[in-house]
Amino acid sequence: MDPLIHSRLAAWLRSENLEAVLLSSPFSVDWASGHESAIETGPNPFAGGPSLLLVEPARATLLYPDCEAPDLAALGLAGRAYASYTPAGPLAPAPAYMTLARELVAGRTRLGVELATLPAPLLAALPGARPVDAAVAALRAVKTPAELTALRAALALCDHAQAVLPDLVRPGRTELAIWGDLRAALESRAGRRLPLLADFVSGPRTGDIGGPPTARVVAAGEWVLADIVPRLGNTWGDICGVIPAGQPSAQFLAWRQVAGDALDYAISLIRPGALAGEIDRQVRAFLAARGYAPHPHHTGHGLGASYHEEPRIVAGGTAVLAENMVIALEPGVYFPGQGGVRLEDVVRVTATGAEVLTRHRRGAGSFP
Repeated sequence: MDPLIHSRLAAWLRSENLEAVLLSSPFSVDWASGHESAIETGPNPFAGGPSLLLVEPARATLLYPDCEAPDLAALGLAGRAYASYTPAGPLAPAPAYMTLARELVAGRTRLGVELATLPAPLLAALPGARPVDAAVAALRAVKTPAELTALRAALALCDHAQAVLPDLVRPGRTELAIWGDLRAALESRAGRRLPLLADFVSGPRTGDIGGPPTARVVAAGEWVLADIVPRLGNTWGDICGVIPAGQPSAQFLAWRQVAGDALDYAISLIRPGALAGEIDRQVRAFLAARGYAPHPHHTGHGLGASYHEEPRIVAGGTAVLAENMVIALEPGVYFPGQGGVRLEDVVRVTATGAEVLTRHRRGAGSFP
């Protein structure tokens, strides 16, 4: 467990007059514990419920299925394991899970709880529990030095993806063939299997914002929109680029130029004290002033233990930016049935502006 995260949580508990907080979101559990929840194969059929982390001022205790066996000593956690997989009879881990979960929280009268992801049967054992989902999300938004190191490693993997794609995107290849080669390159680079999300579309499909790769053949003059989102350890990266198949068309170059200009403008607005909703409004106005319909999705989002978290750069967003928040900015222009372009950089909020953490467009730099 990152000692700085624990100390921040302990200080927050004192400020809120809470004796402990029960984290139930897998993203929050990973963030606070350093644990790496298994997600590539979906929910664990041997688990009776989500792993829980009870954080107290002096310690943190992880409730987990015994088939996962995290290195508690390395993570600096206490642990409560329950019976999960059994070699005979029906799978029934839920009773064992509920028994230990109730024991974990027994006697707590001043307990903050992430309610949105808590199993309903356990809620009955927590009368008077205080919901703290929004408060935990806000705490997660400001990164510690250890989190920033992990993010830089995940984003370096993202930059590698954009560096190898020009050699993979060629006319006559299918989206799936290109995607398969890219995934192999990323896992070879990381030296491990990677949970990996993506929008990976070509041709007219790029005008529909995104989607998974298909057997569609990429034609000359088209391009691939590649929004690559790998998880390295328990930290997500995110990056989007557009790669032409052969000679870039004039239309591609024009759309890429305006998307890049909008992204640069968005980066220039990042600084402590800036309001998320106002950044979103200004970027949309920037595109509209150039004759382009603003993107139908967020302008940006936080990044870390989840691939989409606070602060959200959206219309009406009330988050106020603070130093060491990390934000993926991704304005785009889209023409359904024709094509579209989205470009994305990830930035750290500095004391005076933004540090660009992704290098695929210009090299890392700073915006005052």
